[in-house]
Amino acid sequence: MIDIVIDTCTLVHANDPNCVYYPSSVELISRMLANSTCATVDEGFELDEGRNRSYIGLEYLTHLQPGTLGFSLIVHLATNDRINFVSNTIPVQRKRYIEQLIKNKKDRMFLRVAFNSGEKTLASHDYTDYQEAKRKTIRNDLGVNVVTAEEINDML
Repeated sequence: MIDIVIDTCTLVHANDPNCVYYPSSVELISRMLANSTCATVDEGFELDEGRNRSYIGLEYLTHLQPGTLGFSLIVHLATNDRINFVSNTIPVQRKRYIEQLIKNKKDRMFLRVAFNSGEKTLASHDYTDYQEAKRKTIRNDLGVNVVTAEEINDML
């Protein structure tokens, strides 16, 4: 696997031992540290909050606290040139489709970036905006696989 888009919640879950996703999130981070798979974000990502222009970068810098596993992974990937940058601009008809399908603006951005990524894979534990039926629709209509950390771990 060359790259994946990782939803912020998937990284945050690696810091909550009471969360059902905790073990698979920790494993995802461990596997990402041990292999060459890149994380894909929208253009403009910088670890320096003042210079960051990436929406996904803003999400990471806002919700991943220094010292946590998720933050450590992003820093490791950034300092080792393992972050891919893609445009968040997609064809208008696809953008409208996503806007109708996904109500949360933040989740739309992750999906748009995944649409432009190499593997077209989004690791997300968000079942509020990406219910199982929507995950199938997204796969069929956009070619993007929305999977959990547990599902992606088998591919890394």
